[in-house]
Amino acid sequence: MPPRPFPREKGVFGALLDTRFEHLVTPKLIRLWYIVALLLITLQCTIFLFLGLWIASWDDGWAWGVIMMLASPLVWLFEALMVRILMEAVVVRFKGVEHLRVIKEKI
Repeated sequence: MPPRPFPREKGVFGALLDTRFEHLVTPKLIRLWYIVALLLITLQCTIFLFLGLWIASWDDGWAWGVIMMLASPLVWLFEALMVRILMEAVVVRFKGVEHLRVIKEKI
């Protein structure tokens, strides 16, 4: 029995409706998820920064406001790194599947 040819690349919706799971959706969407995650992290840290500015204007809690303002970029960096590590782990997993599929087709 000759080996099946490698399936043609499908779009996101074609891969989503593939009932044989020969086309993967996640690798096609990972860039979008990463951009959305970075936008949400940036929004959160911007709100955190302005909240710190507001608290710093108080007479009693100015130190907490300064701490929040200084922590905001560090929180952004930490969360962006965590999201990037998670996304890279997902990509590595799916790249491994793609490479194994190519190896299987060659055997």
